[in-house]
Formats: sequence, structure tokens, C-alpha cells
Amino acid sequence: MRYLNTDPERTYLRVDSFYSPDADLGTDAVTVCGLNETTADRLKDWEKHGYTTHFMTSLSWGNYTDYLNGKYDGKKHWDEVQATEDGTYVLHGLSSPFMVPTLEFTDYLAEKLTKVVDMGVKVIFLEEPVFFTKSGYSNAFKTEWEIYYGSPWQAPGSSEDAQFKASKLKAFLLRRCIVNISTRLKYYAKVKYNCQVKIYSVLNSFINYSQRNIITPARDLAARPQIDGFAVQVRPETTKIPKIYNGERKERVFETAYLEYGIMQELVKNTGKEMIFIHNPTEDKPTQNWQENKSNYEKILIASLLQPQISKFDICQSPEKIFKKKDQIIGAKPVPNSYKTTLLSVANTLKKMKKTEQTDEDKETAIGIFMSDTAMFQREYPDESGYSFAYAESIAEFSCFYGLCLPLMLRGLPIRPIILENLLSGHGYLDDYKIAVLSYEFMKPLSPAYHYVLSSWVRNGGILIYVGEDNDSFNKTNEWWQDCGCTFSSPSGHLFDVLGISSKIKSMRKKSSGLSRSPNSGIFEVGKGVVAVFDTNPAKCAQDKSFSKMLIKLVSSSAEKCGVEIEQKGYFMLNRGPYKIIATLSEEFNENLPINGNFIDILSENLEYETFIVAEPNSYHFLYDLDAADLKNTEIIACSAHTEELISDEKTFSFSAKSPSDMTCVCRVWLKNDADVFVNGEKKVYTKEKNTIFFTFHGGENKIEIIYK
Repeated sequence: MRYLNTDPERTYLRVDSFYSPDADLGTDAVTVCGLNETTADRLKDWEKHGYTTHFMTSLSWGNYTDYLNGKYDGKKHWDEVQATEDGTYVLHGLSSPFMVPTLEFTDYLAEKLTKVVDMGVKVIFLEEPVFFTKSGYSNAFKTEWEIYYGSPWQAPGSSEDAQFKASKLKAFLLRRCIVNISTRLKYYAKVKYNCQVKIYSVLNSFINYSQRNIITPARDLAARPQIDGFAVQVRPETTKIPKIYNGERKERVFETAYLEYGIMQELVKNTGKEMIFIHNPTEDKPTQNWQENKSNYEKILIASLLQPQISKFDICQSPEKIFKKKDQIIGAKPVPNSYKTTLLSVANTLKKMKKTEQTDEDKETAIGIFMSDTAMFQREYPDESGYSFAYAESIAEFSCFYGLCLPLMLRGLPIRPIILENLLSGHGYLDDYKIAVLSYEFMKPLSPAYHYVLSSWVRNGGILIYVGEDNDSFNKTNEWWQDCGCTFSSPSGHLFDVLGISSKIKSMRKKSSGLSRSPNSGIFEVGKGVVAVFDTNPAKCAQDKSFSKMLIKLVSSSAEKCGVEIEQKGYFMLNRGPYKIIATLSEEFNENLPINGNFIDILSENLEYETFIVAEPNSYHFLYDLDAADLKNTEIIACSAHTEELISDEKTFSFSAKSPSDMTCVCRVWLKNDADVFVNGEKKVYTKEKNTIFFTFHGGENKIEIIYK
């Protein structure tokens, strides 16, 4: 039996290789990547060594040469490759094109994947159903446009309306493709094998896709019964894309990862679907700065653990590149042994990580920042007008969104990115929130129904902060707000009408101070709640310190008006059972955070025992709280080897420990009695602190025996 594996699948590993002892990390399942002539043998090889196996392949790009060149059906399909205005193909890497998901391509891919079902796979991950905003000029896309809209194709770059329509169509085509494939594979498995298969979509967050000008139908897929769950990639390379705050452009890895994991946690809220958080301990670089890798890994890890509703983790991709010397990238520096040890200490700890319900206090003060699929729809602007608002250069940093988030987040306020489309889920989506922040400067509501839900929530005591000045050129798109007769011919105009404050907004906007650095704002009572309007583009709250301060003041004043307490602080902290997750900040607070107690530091190489921790600014902590654990019997607290075959009685406590051979393993155990420790029959020296013992042993297969004195 497997020790500590209380959930059949809580940790995952992605591989594209055959089984190797040095890639055997003891996860609950292995996802074999890539469909080729070796797939079946690779699946069997991992199964032979005791693993549940799944399969992953890309959806929008891959080795589709047989399809493109006519070998599949005698017809060439290069007109189905995503293309830009000048006819350039959109490629993944140097040679793999991104496809327009036509019905013919969908048939081709579904047929290929039935072979995976024939191999006995029950879970299939379809990676990155994506469409680039700069594309939309291929013949296949033009045909799909004419069918979908019943009118001649328009160049996406010709107007805001054409770009928005092209984006909606791209999302539809991707959703049609993955839902069609899922339906066919589920039907095939049921009819031929009388079994069920699950289909997961593997995505980057749609915050990330928005910044990188990529479209995916994230929320649309979450609403489809044919999709069983998601896995989200938060990659070190993309979290390092600079963000602007107070005019300073720099990497903000933790803040980015926190928001990206947060929005994907929200994606599956109230859907019953599963979400897996993917960790990448290394970047795909030919040479490695391992200190930087470790630093970014810890930031991304802690950001993921601060999302209390997710407890499934994909811990590593291609582990042989880390744990097997001969398979490491040519020219790369060797992976430090200390990093290997920490990675597996974390990986084996995550098997015990459970979901955590937020406390009433957290629910009371949570601040939601609205995000929508449609943020991906207006990243490309018409050629002749460009991005026509102040601080136009900030479009690359997605400052319209981050300008709402960073001023609040960097003051330690409990913000959560929340999904606009979830308002219509019927589950009281905003019940957990007292404050919500909204802007239509970078996204648009696809239904006026959202505003009636928002209005009801405000009238029952909610606080809505709206930031925007109705200058976004995508307000001109031919969507529902053009025909609803609203005051300002914009989505926000309809919202203000429903809230009953349009005349007040008109009056507020007339009272211009004449100072560009002093935009208008106002707080208006609506029922039991309030609506605060900050009449500026949210990008300015990222670009200019005075604007970020004005936003904070407006949020604080609105909260005070409704008797809602919000606390500014220099850290985030979450307790998940006996585990304490901490991230400290520095840009608005630059103070140490003292922490007293009895802790084991999971991120330290030797699983250090600490009674007093000084969390300095920009530090990240994953602690086991001995006092919160309330231990009574001998128990493994943390170990950098996979542990199995536990035997515990009055005289002994023993288990097997398995890990890659080229590493040092560490183990900390809570003991109920004094004992001797043996590894493969050899007595080990250990250190003892606060009823815990710590010892090390070489990687590989080991038998650990603890014999009570």
C-alpha cells in the first residue's frame, strides 16, 4: 500500500520518456506526453512499475505533418494554419504550426486520439486550445466567419468591431473542437469498451493569455459537461514578463503567479470540476541559473498554496532533466543536490495537502477583482487608431488589469481575481465578497444580465468599485449595449442605469478640476450598499503612484462607509491544516514579520526546526506547525523520498523510502518514544528537537526502521 496517499490522485508527473528509476518520483499518477509510435510502450513501461498512467497531447499545435501534407486524406490542409495579415504562419517553435480548429481537423485529431483510448487510457489531457489575436487571415478562418456570421469575412485589423467578432469566433471554434473531440472519445470508450474516459483541458491562466495576446475559451469550457477538469500552467518564463506598478517596470513573479492561480481556482468554483495546479521547477533554457530557478519556484509554489480550494498538483515535467545527469540539457549547469532534496521534500508533502475552507474573517474582507474571457478579445487594436488612451505603452504589461490588482495586493489586502461570467452561475457567486472592483476598459460583458446580478448584490450591502472613463475604443463594437438605450452607449452606461446612478455620474464627470492628475470620483449609496466610481483608466493606477493612492483611498472610504474593515499589511498568510503558508511583500511595506511557534521548514534543505522565524520582506515560507498538528503517535512529518509500506506497532515504526539515486534524502519524524534509527540495517545518527528526529540517507531504494527503546 502507499503511505500518506489518502486521495487516489493528488500529485502528478509529466514525462515524455520511458520509465527510469531516476525519474521515479513516487507521484500518484504519471502523464505520458506525445502521441507517436512509442506511446503505447511508454504507457506500459510506467504501468509496469506501479503507476496509474494518463496521456497528454497538444490540441492547437503538434506533429500534424501527415494532415498538412495530404497523407491523411489525400488533401493538403495548409490553408487551416493560423495566419497573420501578411500571410505568415503562426508557429510553435520553429516548425510546428498552430491550427484553425476546423471540423476536418477536429475529425482528424479525434481519430488519432481513439488510438489512445485503445491503449487503455482513461484520462486524456488536451493541452493549450489557443488562437492568436494577430491571426484570422487564413482561408479556413474566412470560411468559418462566413458560416458563423452569415456575412462576408472582415479583416480583424480593420475595426474594433471586426476584431471583437474575430475573437468571439476564435473562442467558439476552439470550444467546438474540444467539446466535439471529448464527446466522440467518451462515446467511443463507452460503446467499444464500456468504460468512461475523462477529458481535461490544459491551459495557462487567461490572465496570462490576455497579456500575451492569445485567446482560449476558458470560462466557456468550464460550463461544458464534456470537460471534466483543467490543469493550469503557471510557467516561470511567463511570470517573469514585467509588470508596471507606480511607474516601475519589473518582474513580479509572486504577484503574477498568485493572480494567475487565483483566477483558475475561480474557474472551477461551483462547477464540480477538478483543477490541477502545475509547478515547473525549471525553465526550458539551455543553461541554468539554479539560484534563480529555485527562487522563482518557491514564489510560484507559495502562490499556488495560497489558493485554499485546490489540492491537486503536477509537480514536475521531464524529471530526468533534473534527476538524471546524462539527460540534463547540454551546456546546463548541474542541478544542486540541495535543490533536488527540497523539490522532493515539497512533492511528497503535497500528497498530504488538503483543501482548506476560508474562515469567516477571510470571507468578510475578501475583495474581488473582475476578469473575463473577453479580456482576450480586445488585445489587438485596429491598424489606423492604435491603442488610444494615456500611457499607451502599458498595453504590453496588461496594466489595465494589473492597475486594479497591484495597488491592493501590495498592501496585503485579501484580493481574489473573480470571473464576470460566473455571476450567472446561479450559486450566489458574490456571497463571499463584500467588495468587488470592476472595469470595462479592458474587457466587455457579453450579457446585460450581469448588471442585474451586480445591482442586487449592491442593494443588499455590497460595495462595487468601478474604474473607467468610457474612452475605450471597443465600446464602438456592434454589441448589445449599442441597442439597449443606455445613457452612455457603453457597458458601464447600462450598469449605471440599472444601479440608478447615471444622472449622478453625469454630474460628477462635469465637475472637472482641470488637473489631469486629479480625476473625478464619487461614492453613491445604492440600497444598503455603495457604488464608488473612479473616472480614470485603470492603467494609470499602475503607471502613476498618485493614482494608485487615490484608488486605495476610494476603496478604504467605501468600506468605511459600509462598516467593512479592511487591513493593510505586508504579507499573505494561510493555514492549511498543520501547514502555514506565508508570503511577505516589500513595495508598500518593508517590515519584518516575526513568527513564534514550533515549525519545520519544508523549503529548507535539512527540514530545519525553528521556534522563531523572522520573515523578511520578499520571503516565502512553507512551514509545518507542530503545535497545530497535535501529534500523538509517531508520524513522518516530511521526507524527500516517496514512502510506502508503513508498519507501526508498539515496538517499531518502519517504511520503505524510494527516490532517484543521485541525491541525498532527508527525513524528519515525530516520535512518541525514544528510539534507534536504522537504514537498510545500518544504525543512523540523528538529531533530536522538540520530539522530532532528523536524519539523512542516500537516494535509491531504502528500508527505514525506527525501533523504540
